[in-house]
Amino acid sequence: MAPTAAPSPARLPATADVGVIGGGIAGCALAAWLAPHQRVLVVEQGAQPGAEATAQNAGMVRRLGEDPAERALAVRTAAHLAAPPADFPGLAAASRRTGALIALAHDPWHLHDGVAALRARGVQISACDRPWELAPALAGAHLAQAWHLADERVADAWLVLQSCLARARAHGAQLVCGAPVREILTDAQGVSGLRCDQGTVATRQIVLAAGAWSGPLAATAGVHRALVPVRRSLLQSVPDPRSRPDHPWTWIDDVGVYVRPEGGGWLASGCDETPETPPAGPGSRGAVHPTHRALADHKLAHHLPALAGLRWQTGWTGLRTFAPDRRPLLGAEPAAPGLWWLAGLGGFGVSCGLAAGEAVAAWMQGDETPWLRRDDVRPDRPELRRWAVRYNGDLARARLVAVPRPGA
Repeated sequence: MAPTAAPSPARLPATADVGVIGGGIAGCALAAWLAPHQRVLVVEQGAQPGAEATAQNAGMVRRLGEDPAERALAVRTAAHLAAPPADFPGLAAASRRTGALIALAHDPWHLHDGVAALRARGVQISACDRPWELAPALAGAHLAQAWHLADERVADAWLVLQSCLARARAHGAQLVCGAPVREILTDAQGVSGLRCDQGTVATRQIVLAAGAWSGPLAATAGVHRALVPVRRSLLQSVPDPRSRPDHPWTWIDDVGVYVRPEGGGWLASGCDETPETPPAGPGSRGAVHPTHRALADHKLAHHLPALAGLRWQTGWTGLRTFAPDRRPLLGAEPAAPGLWWLAGLGGFGVSCGLAAGEAVAAWMQGDETPWLRRDDVRPDRPELRRWAVRYNGDLARARLVAVPRPGA
């Protein structure tokens, strides 16, 4: 991602048809889809859009995931990136086809249903007996299963966001940065507006697309849904001659380690997870803890021995926000008429954000989405009391912990 200079400060309008809280990919995508139909205001707490989870992701567009709703969103997003809809300026240049190798070290049946579901949708997936011939990073790896997805992509999150903003603005949407929302206002009819330090905006529809801050903001309107932010580490290696732009990104899913070529070296993660409370204001990016750097080193040496001993030149962490069942919260909030959710996308904002914004925009207009079931992602679905946190990224070593009860 290559941010430009921060936008000039803008004044909050007195009213809007829809107020979108959060200027990441999901919020800007919703604005892009909805702006031709309603007056949309996007309010971002930071000095520029896309500076939180959008800026901290690895850029892989992954369709083969554990969850059916996540897969449906990723398939739809990948289709938009491969063949951009009309009037999304620059979206065609925002991603490139690289292919992917997704493998399993121990459990050959993990993701088995996902493979079948994607094949039924026409996605090209091939089982690989010799995956290192396609992805040399897998040379020497001991694997239980591997699949090649020839059409998987890598996206530049900043370019995707800019394309969404360009379309939204072309249809009259407004973006105001540096305006943290302090409270969602309500009255007897439901949502009535939002309050920022700069003033209030009267609106009868508000969309929560604020990532880790979505849960606390909902609580200001008396709505309590469990959302848990977790921190994950990413590392960037020094230049390495084995890194080629055409090398498919590579993920050993059950043990939690991935690599992809980036900047002449490798972008890698040991898929660590550390639950934490979001900061009071913008600035969720953090430094990699030595424990998590050591975890990535260990996983590379053990599971991707061809890349053992990589030297790191930089690294960072970001927040990924999940519902306890790891499925997004999308759609209307029954407890507060006029409040909509576009949250809980976890680490899949790039893979799913375009379609998640499209889905919520469609439902706000009274339209249906044959490619995504509303009931699968509705915010008032039954909540788990405990959820599996993958502290070291390994599915087999996940620990069940109590879900923090909102408002407790």
